[in-house]
Amino acid sequence: MINKSKFKERAEHIYNPEDVNIRIQHFRVAHILDMLKLKALDIFDEDFEEINFWNNDAEQFDLFGGYIDGSESINIDESDDLQRNSGLWNPIQKSRFIESLMIRIPIPAFYFDGSQKPWRVIDGLQRLHTIRSFINNEFKLTGLEYLQEECNGMFFRDNEFPPYLKNRILNAEIIAYVINPGTPNNVKHNIFKRINTGGLQLNGQEIRNAFFHGVGANFTKKLATSREFLSASNRKVSPRRMVDREYANRFIAFQIFEYYEYNGKMDFFLSEALNDLYDRNSNDLKELELIFRTTMSLIYDIFNGYGFYRPTNDGWGRLPNKAVFDTISWNFSKLNEEEFLFIKKNREDFISKYKEVMMNNELLHKAINDTTGSKTAVQNRFSQLQIFIHNFINDFRN
Repeated sequence: MINKSKFKERAEHIYNPEDVNIRIQHFRVAHILDMLKLKALDIFDEDFEEINFWNNDAEQFDLFGGYIDGSESINIDESDDLQRNSGLWNPIQKSRFIESLMIRIPIPAFYFDGSQKPWRVIDGLQRLHTIRSFINNEFKLTGLEYLQEECNGMFFRDNEFPPYLKNRILNAEIIAYVINPGTPNNVKHNIFKRINTGGLQLNGQEIRNAFFHGVGANFTKKLATSREFLSASNRKVSPRRMVDREYANRFIAFQIFEYYEYNGKMDFFLSEALNDLYDRNSNDLKELELIFRTTMSLIYDIFNGYGFYRPTNDGWGRLPNKAVFDTISWNFSKLNEEEFLFIKKNREDFISKYKEVMMNNELLHKAINDTTGSKTAVQNRFSQLQIFIHNFINDFRN
């Protein structure tokens, strides 16, 4: 049995503008590259080979003066497949960004979460990837507008690459808004959402996956890729844009919070669920995983892969549905062994009556088809299906 957290207390937290505590800080590209040398940038492939691009040049190495003390580092966590749009730019876009550094055009500000160590990148990942990959000799410049004759077709480490332009890249100024320690987690998450302005807008689950890195992101991935979930969902819940992880996130949320405390703000509800995982020990996580896997297996045994679909007159809907998933998975997670075995024994009758109530019960039908994220819809569909299951078991027993 999972200990419930009090969602109502979280939802009633008053937002205080004074909680937004951000400073402006200036860096040089060399500083960022120094962080890379210190392995504080952990987004790179495991076989990433650090390049000594300084050529033992004392003058260039002095660019680091005052920077290397280990007190500040940046973490760009992509270890759990978020990829946060790091590969969106084509070679010309990347080349022209590097050209901007070389011709001293100011670049947009970065956002870092400096409230923890190592720091995390909130906005600017694509630019950091481009800088890192160019310094790492991973692409050559192409399609330049102003430096075609000097640099077009060159890699950073080419001998012909003008040294003064290398220095301009390393000396280029980066301005960053840094979130200070003490800023509440919900405020940081809100900042993360508001400045998510990349070329491909992240959806809610992608933002949660990026923000609640570590246990939250890893745990949802583990559940979403489990054999039991893939079977129960007929392998039709897409991993693209992390739709499958949102399903797992929703299951977690309704297990650790009471569904009747849900306040109608699904994004906040799901975010707080991942935030809650940070405070749980390994036994809690193992218990949650066991409940999830067991529930998915039970649903598969009864519905044979169609438990998350809307019922129709001639079968099932085209794809799984989040509202149906929430409702059926929560209710099946509450069944004891005797209740489940009874349903399994009377499977055909159960499915027939289940379809009937899902299509004809006005409260259930509306809660699954209209405004599914409202407080009323969630409470109605959870409670109405619970009543149906309870009545089915009692009526057949009698």
